[in-house]
Amino acid sequence: MKLHCEVEVVSRHLPALGLRNRGKGVRAVLSLYQQTSRSQPRPPAGGERDGPRPACLLISTLKDKRGTRYEQLKENIEQFFTKFVDEGKATVRLKMPPVDICLSKVYGSLGIHSCPPQSMDSRETAALKTILKT
Repeated sequence: MKLHCEVEVVSRHLPALGLRNRGKGVRAVLSLYQQTSRSQPRPPAGGERDGPRPACLLISTLKDKRGTRYEQLKENIEQFFTKFVDEGKATVRLKMPPVDICLSKVYGSLGIHSCPPQSMDSRETAALKTILKT
């Protein structure tokens, strides 16, 4: 699933160090996907699978096209804030690294750049929660 949105990654270590965050998000593509095992060959078509693969979160910007990848989300999500999801805003709090990933101005999962800004609908919100919890 891909979300075109503004993303701000806030380190929770900054206040303890007496530093401030920039306070401004950047346009980015947030991708949620299931990681594939590179060490094991793919099973044949119709073959048995090993079960659910770990979910990963990738944040790509125009400056950083390769993006920043956060792996092992199942054990790594501390809290998921969805109070303002109707306004297209959400925050994912990770344990390691101790960061908050703040999402706003969400375009949706269609991957279409020309569509107007809109909030996430209930289907997209449910999909996001499901992927992040697995």
